[in-house]
Amino acid sequence: MVNNYEYMLVLKDDLTTEVKEEVAGKIAKKIESLEGSVPSSKLWVKERNLAYPLHSRGAEKKKYYKGCYWLVEFSLAGDKLSDLREAIRLEERILRSLILRIEDKAPAVVPA
Repeated sequence: MVNNYEYMLVLKDDLTTEVKEEVAGKIAKKIESLEGSVPSSKLWVKERNLAYPLHSRGAEKKKYYKGCYWLVEFSLAGDKLSDLREAIRLEERILRSLILRIEDKAPAVVPA
């Protein structure tokens, strides 16, 4: 069954705009390769102070006090979500990420 999701990622703030778009494009291509669709992918906040420092993943151990927020809306089958999470985990330019399932809104009930 195909579900709708929102994906927020926090990228390193020292990346260029082209690299940030490349990372978001890479994730969008992964979603499409898993037979999903990406109707929206946009920069949400260019640079924002973080509540606490985040450590980068990978060989470079550096603290980041600012981040760039990118929002992606997509549709994907639930059984393929683990493959997407693995691809996100392997991307070192992403500091943090969160995937939320968007529930379809139920029709409003009008009291009698």
